[in-house]
Amino acid sequence: MNKKLFISFLAIVANLFLAIGKVIVGTISKSAAIIADGINSATDVIASTVGFIGIKIAEKPADKGHPYGHGRAEVISGFVITLIIFFSAIWIIYDAIKAFFTPADLNINYLAFGIMGISALINGVMSFVKVRSGKKYNSVSLISDGIHSRIDLLVSLAIFIGLFFINSFAHLDSILALLVGIYIIREAFFLGKETTDSLLGASASKEIENKIKEIIKKKDIKLSNLKTQKMGNKIFAEIIIKLPSKLKVDEVQVLTKKLEKNLINQIDVLEYVTIQVESHDVGRGYFQPSFGKGFGWQNKGRFKDTIKEAQGKGPEGYCICSKCGYKQKHERGVPCSTIKCPKCGEDLKRE
Repeated sequence: MNKKLFISFLAIVANLFLAIGKVIVGTISKSAAIIADGINSATDVIASTVGFIGIKIAEKPADKGHPYGHGRAEVISGFVITLIIFFSAIWIIYDAIKAFFTPADLNINYLAFGIMGISALINGVMSFVKVRSGKKYNSVSLISDGIHSRIDLLVSLAIFIGLFFINSFAHLDSILALLVGIYIIREAFFLGKETTDSLLGASASKEIENKIKEIIKKKDIKLSNLKTQKMGNKIFAEIIIKLPSKLKVDEVQVLTKKLEKNLINQIDVLEYVTIQVESHDVGRGYFQPSFGKGFGWQNKGRFKDTIKEAQGKGPEGYCICSKCGYKQKHERGVPCSTIKCPKCGEDLKRE
């Protein structure tokens, strides 16, 4: 089991422990805020499980049916987590409003303080680990789950502090639960934007695009156009460059091959690159799969300049030099315009 999967599995175990503990303690103490946080932790178990499955699928190598890999599975899991966060917040708000108008006699004890203190500690550690690992491995699912844990940390701290004042203000418990729900909805919208951007193939960040431009600029190559696309936790780039027309095609191929390898090596999240050369109508592509060796390919288009004198006069006749008068019999399948005069070096013409 790799590190991403291990962290996701650890989150499931931690949230399961917290969910059971909070619901039991919340029921004993009759605290709507603690029960709401317990339900929130229960949704975390579901969210972490979805994240675990998403990461597991995303780790699969590319195959015939999925030539670009399974990276979007992780983004889909991040989107599902966002929906779980949103609907759990709606439930918490509903329950808080109901509790506000029908307050219960609370029985706050050391168990309530203990479970909320432990919850704050665990969520703080898990949030740090998940967000840090998510950024390191470019995992949308882990980052989403990590931000969710950060929300849980703030919620647990708010409830923990509120427990000291609940006995003197009965409605504080339901107000805290309501504020928890509103804050969770706010975070759900931010998470939703990130995941939907990846699902819809939005462009990469300005930081990534600027890095691509910088690498191209360092090679003294003129960039004509750049398009990037998020595909799961990876970035795809389509690049059009302009090179001096005096360069030979094989020289262009060597140059573009070096450029694409520099881009792939220097930008970890960049997995697929296509490079089109405007001046030579030559294209190259490169794909770096998650496992195994990357591979490249090239396309050669038709030459931009037209071949002179391709007039279709049949197999008979002569090829003549208009400058010195040199003449030779036309050979079938060989255009006269491709033959140089042996005397003066001019292109021959068909007669």
